[in-house]
Amino acid sequence: MCVGCRQRAEITELVRVVAQKCDDTTGLVVDPAKTMPGRGAWLHARAECISVATRRRAFAAALRTPGLTADPEDLAEQLGVITH
Repeated sequence: MCVGCRQRAEITELVRVVAQKCDDTTGLVVDPAKTMPGRGAWLHARAECISVATRRRAFAAALRTPGLTADPEDLAEQLGVITH
């Protein structure tokens, strides 16, 4: 299920993102092979889903990582999604 639009979809239609600690902050990293360790959140690679998930703070809840900083532009860039 997409954490943005909350629609059920096949795994092949979704991308997996995981929380990764870097210095003092924790950010999101796209897991293209869907094999990175840790809890993952699933998301459509669409600007609308990224925006909604970030606004609702869905990544912090899905990944059980309080204080998770999710930058929608960074995530869109990692996914190759054009946002306007």
